[in-house]
Amino acid sequence: MKLMERNSESGVVLIVVLGGILVLALIAFALTSSVRVADEELENRKEQLQSHYVARGGILTTAAFLTATSATPQQAMIKPGQRSVDWNEDQGHVTIEIMDENGKIDLNQASKKVLERLLLALGSEAGAATNLAKTIVDWRTSSSLARWNSAVQSGNLLQFNSSQTALIDYRSIEELLAVPGVTPSLYYGRYVRNEDGSIERRPGLVDCVTVDSKATAININYAPYPVLLAAVDLEHQVADYIVTGRATKPFASPSDITGEFPASLSADTLSTLTTASSGRFSLVAVGRTPAGIVAQIQAVVKVGDANNGPFQILRWQDSYAR
Repeated sequence: MKLMERNSESGVVLIVVLGGILVLALIAFALTSSVRVADEELENRKEQLQSHYVARGGILTTAAFLTATSATPQQAMIKPGQRSVDWNEDQGHVTIEIMDENGKIDLNQASKKVLERLLLALGSEAGAATNLAKTIVDWRTSSSLARWNSAVQSGNLLQFNSSQTALIDYRSIEELLAVPGVTPSLYYGRYVRNEDGSIERRPGLVDCVTVDSKATAININYAPYPVLLAAVDLEHQVADYIVTGRATKPFASPSDITGEFPASLSADTLSTLTTASSGRFSLVAVGRTPAGIVAQIQAVVKVGDANNGPFQILRWQDSYAR
């Protein structure tokens, strides 16, 4: 009887010990999993920071490169008309898209007619394009009361500043989103399915307008296709010639268009085209680590201003790593 009781007590002790070992094993497993997750999060965060600083370094390096474009074209590290540059870093790879800001239409300089042609090139109907072009011009030149009425009509009061007075320019292209008639798809662009089933992004106003060029002439070596159409009065053939020509070699002068291609442009149209730089460049840097983590930074830089150093950063926008 005593032997049975002793065996029963031993069994209970054994169960308790085994239970304790199981609990300890579960705790150890949980701690190991937590440490592994923490290590993975730390490594991922390190990769994100790495890709961010690769992109950041790309912006600053390219801005420095662009300061040399005032030298002879042969000496420039980035040639006039060059639209991208990329290189490898110890921590990854960086690609920079380069856009001279006068390759876009300046919202504060453009005429109603040019804006109307741009809207048509982006797919707006004729009547809607005419009305919206007028509204865009009115928005930059009208009184604060008129702006308030427009903001009320659009249902967007966030952009309204009661201290605004007459003759107020656009301070950023995002202000267009508060203009009645500017839809998100018109501003951001849209995706369409082609006949072959492929998906293609159609550009929007965000790709075509600026407030930083301070110029009326359009740089044909940088202008997106809808901007080219607006600049050459919707002459698709001429816009096609320009795209074809600059892909081979950037134009040295707008007169090269008619000299090398069977295109006919009026003197008035030619006077609105240029190959000269505005000195203001939009840069989009994509930094990629060996693990494939990507970060993107967008900036607008101004070069060639002796009063502000080699270059000046006008705008800066970080995006999340992905």
